[in-house]
Amino acid sequence: MIRKLLLIFCCVLLISSQGYAQSAKVTGRVVSAKDNQPLPGVSVAVKGTSNGAMTNVNGDFTVNVPPGKSTLVVSFIGYTPKQVEVTAGQTGVQVSLAEDIQQLNDVVVVGYSSKKQSELTSAVTVVNANKLKDVTANNVGTMLQGKVAGLQVINSSGVPGANPEIRLRGVSSVNANQSPLFVVDGIIGGNYDPNDVESITVLKDAASTALYGSQANAGVIIVTTKKAKSGQTRFEAKASSGFRTADFGKLNVMNSNELYDYQKEFYRDYIVGATDNSYKIDLAKFYSERPLSLRNQDYNWPKQSFKAAPMYNFYLSASGKTEKNDYYVGASYYNEKGTFLNTNYQRINLRANSTYHFSKKLDITNNINLSGNMGKSYDYMDVYYSFLNMPWDNPYDANGNAIYVDGNSTFKWWSRDKINPINTIKNSDHSYKGFDLNYDLGINYRITNWLTFASTNRVAAGFNKGINYVSPTAAGTYHGTGYLDELNTLNYGIVSNQLLKFDFKLGDHNLSGFAGAAFEGSNTEYSGASGKGLPEGLRVLNVVSNNQLVNGYNAKAYLQSLLSQVNYNYKEKYFLSASVRYDGSSAFAPTKQYGTFPSVSGAWLVSNEDFLAGNSILNNLKIRGSYGVTGTQDIGASRYLGLFSLTTQYNGLVGAVPYQLASPNLTWESKHQVNLGADIGLFNRLTLTVDVYRNNTKNLLLQVSQPLSVGFETKWENAGNVINKGIEVGISSTNIRNKDFEWNTDFNINFNNNKIYGLPAPIVKTGSWSISQIYRNGGNLYEFYMPKWLGVDAQTGAPVWEKIVYDNNGKAVASERTSDYSQATIQEVGSALPKFQGGFNNSLRYKNFNLRVSTYFNYGNKVFSNNLRFMMNDGHEPYYNQIKLPSGAKVWSGPGDTQATEPSPQNSANSTETSTRYLKDGSYFTIRNIALSYTLPKQWAKSINMDGITVGFTADNVATFSNFLGQDPQTTIQPGSFATPGVSDFKYPNNRQYLFTVNFNF
Repeated sequence: MIRKLLLIFCCVLLISSQGYAQSAKVTGRVVSAKDNQPLPGVSVAVKGTSNGAMTNVNGDFTVNVPPGKSTLVVSFIGYTPKQVEVTAGQTGVQVSLAEDIQQLNDVVVVGYSSKKQSELTSAVTVVNANKLKDVTANNVGTMLQGKVAGLQVINSSGVPGANPEIRLRGVSSVNANQSPLFVVDGIIGGNYDPNDVESITVLKDAASTALYGSQANAGVIIVTTKKAKSGQTRFEAKASSGFRTADFGKLNVMNSNELYDYQKEFYRDYIVGATDNSYKIDLAKFYSERPLSLRNQDYNWPKQSFKAAPMYNFYLSASGKTEKNDYYVGASYYNEKGTFLNTNYQRINLRANSTYHFSKKLDITNNINLSGNMGKSYDYMDVYYSFLNMPWDNPYDANGNAIYVDGNSTFKWWSRDKINPINTIKNSDHSYKGFDLNYDLGINYRITNWLTFASTNRVAAGFNKGINYVSPTAAGTYHGTGYLDELNTLNYGIVSNQLLKFDFKLGDHNLSGFAGAAFEGSNTEYSGASGKGLPEGLRVLNVVSNNQLVNGYNAKAYLQSLLSQVNYNYKEKYFLSASVRYDGSSAFAPTKQYGTFPSVSGAWLVSNEDFLAGNSILNNLKIRGSYGVTGTQDIGASRYLGLFSLTTQYNGLVGAVPYQLASPNLTWESKHQVNLGADIGLFNRLTLTVDVYRNNTKNLLLQVSQPLSVGFETKWENAGNVINKGIEVGISSTNIRNKDFEWNTDFNINFNNNKIYGLPAPIVKTGSWSISQIYRNGGNLYEFYMPKWLGVDAQTGAPVWEKIVYDNNGKAVASERTSDYSQATIQEVGSALPKFQGGFNNSLRYKNFNLRVSTYFNYGNKVFSNNLRFMMNDGHEPYYNQIKLPSGAKVWSGPGDTQATEPSPQNSANSTETSTRYLKDGSYFTIRNIALSYTLPKQWAKSINMDGITVGFTADNVATFSNFLGQDPQTTIQPGSFATPGVSDFKYPNNRQYLFTVNFNF
């Protein structure tokens, strides 16, 4: 038997050697049809055989072909494949490949690799640069609003340089950070400028995010920066300039006449319990205390404190390819003056991306990003008084100088507090500055045709300094002493990924993937000092004379990981993918440091089946499914340790007091995700994507209440779970397309629901102004917990709340009305999270004109308008300005007033306490952006040596439609020390932005 096998083996070798001897070589070069530059890495295969080759850095190839004529199949990602007939022994074959725009769009950056759109088995959305350019901002989050199904973007502050809050598929945790992980050019973290962005990839389900393990609990957003696309050096220059105005929403304050008439209600003849009330306004007393001259003293504080402000953005880039090097260099400058007095933000960014081809096997990538920023922030109380100071007070004297106000002032100051914020702003400074540097080194070595070693590494460093200074001459808390506070923060760290990637094809089978290790380490060094008692004109720490305070800390963290992924497809119809990541974090005790995060997904590309071949209606149909686990450790360092605070003193020495209970068993919070989806393409015009998901976050990291005997109120523990489920729908259509006119539409919507289970007991979190939210089994996240407002008692004018009567078993049996706030029932009254949100965007082109209109909508969330307790205060604070009451609102005027919506100022005890009186519907629809542009005819551009010139006008935050009473309903959903999700409280207003832009390509 062995002899027979050896004989067969020898025969095979003989036949093979004869075939090889009879073959001949063909040589040639592959170039780009666009600029005739050589293309390295192109696949050249001999049709019908297993022979093939790759082009070198000069685009040259050599391939063995059988005797006679053969056909070469030449293919390269981003180019249209080409078949060329050759003859054995032929030399100097020239092949030109044309760019395939559709195929370029099909290449998607996911995780640590790239895939064709058809190969995806997970929920992924790609937004290219063209769909981002309609909005000019300092961050891509703002640009993404309304453009990705399931991505909630909230611009919760209009502070210059502020970043929006981003949530992907709702909220799945109580304490963990719920912002998506950003990955820049394949490496976690990193800085960039929006002008340098080529595309954004949003990874939604565990099949795509599990590769990032414990950092991907809230989804992943991959930023891919620009690379060279052609051989010749190409330049792009863009200049934008315009202005911004503050958007006050429906927070319209009363003018002098409106406030004057409103305050007459404070003088109505009504004494609670008296029998001789006339309920008439005592005008004689009113005029004696509110002279008629006040009607002529009208100063609009908000409009004077918030001014139209200029904004500039300049960008210049160059890119190109040579035989050995691909390069991109970009520089940008962003300048945004704040609409609020003495606030601004500036940023400069430099980026250089370069890939050097040492040989056909080795590529080295060097990317560097350097940015610096500086600006001036603001004091919350200055915004507070800019809305609440009364219109009867003028902040300027006859010479136009800001008035200083105090208790000894000889003039009448009507506003409650003796504070002129214009004076305070002019005599204080809240400045900051910083810089950061990212350097990326990538090594790509092709060991064989199917095996590659890839190393990606980043070194990052950043420094930030902030100053809060109040002059001794400023009005307010620090008058006569002054105040100075300085904070310095140094961050530095490293990210390193070492992977072996494989990709080979065996007939109809294709297998690819990678395996390797990753490491992240970061350090933070913080120092600060503050003090009072500053000499006038000096603002350095060494001259403060009292209340000196020095503080600081150092923090280190590391994460080490093993990761791998395998992808398989059969005949480009059936796809399977599996991955696993093993993370070890310094955030947990040594015995609990490691967590495993697996995923598996599959897809069936039905449209590639033979039974659908030639179908003119259904051009794409894919069914997807995935399951995976991600985790989180992002609750802060050392939560598992028993800690002591060293911030006290005893007998002149440092004293230690217990600060935190030990929790040695604290471990990973993990999110188990299931996703089912379908991608449908119809008529080559319409694409529909539908995803259904269910995420179960287990072992929540919570501060759980402890028995009083323990001595601590709470302790960090793993307890409970959150189930987050929803549906996403995305539709893109080409409605009309011809030579002169094109109309495209994008629509997306996401329905989301969150429920909590498994808690040992309800958790009530109470923030500022006694605004509470409750977490209980079967309840919603961010659920407001407060008495329910029922309006006004028609007979007495007193406020009314709901009182629920319970039986002995705790079951509600009746609902009553009460004017005693202490008897009102605290209950669940709505969540700060929306029931659904999405966007509707249209793009139209007529010849060289382009118009894009982007909208965004949000429905079903509650927002507590905390500023209303000051601006609808029923006379409790008669020296605050008031908001213009909405249509239909009426102050109680006497017994039997059934139309009254606001209580009597004489009988309004506790009316401004926390209740649903100020809890409003946060739903809104906004015209997010309108962008109109015109591209000059090519012959005009060529006449001045330009390839293209585009001019355009954009308007951002054009209009918001909402029933919300107060400022913009876009309100923070980020829990914090001084912030409660869904609470609006005199924020720095968002801005409307109007810009003119000119774009040059040459």
